[in-house]
Amino acid sequence: MNASSKRGNDPERWESLLATLDEKLQLGLLEHLKRVISYHFEENILYIECGDLKDQGYLTKDPVLQQLKLLAEDSIKVESVKIKKIG
Repeated sequence: MNASSKRGNDPERWESLLATLDEKLQLGLLEHLKRVISYHFEENILYIECGDLKDQGYLTKDPVLQQLKLLAEDSIKVESVKIKKIG
């Protein structure tokens, strides 16, 4: 089991998202998501807390966040992805 799977409220759903990214060769997104401090599914929203500013900066870029949202909508049926700000 991935280490980040232990840092959220729905490890199966999280692992499904990571597996989808791996299958679709979205390795940049995958590597950044493997390093998150925590994630939380609340209703149809995925909240992600990054471990450092570099990961946060990458995941909050508009094209990257849009891509992540589309992949998450398709693979784990969330309506939105929110990146929590550090500090």
